[in-house]
Amino acid sequence: MHKAVVKYFRQRSLYSLAELARFQNLSNENNHKIKTIQEELSEAIQRISAFLHSMADDSTTVPVIML
Repeated sequence: MHKAVVKYFRQRSLYSLAELARFQNLSNENNHKIKTIQEELSEAIQRISAFLHSMADDSTTVPVIML
């Protein structure tokens, strides 16, 4: 019985380590996606801000909006 319990916990430990590695990998992927989205949102906010400032300044030039 003792050997079976030791084997069970050894297997359980290996499974837990594999799951931890999987979650860490998913976390890294999510961090990368979040960073990309933050950069894109920052660029969009800058373009919107520039557009709104040009409208508030009654500028006669049309701002260049890059997509």
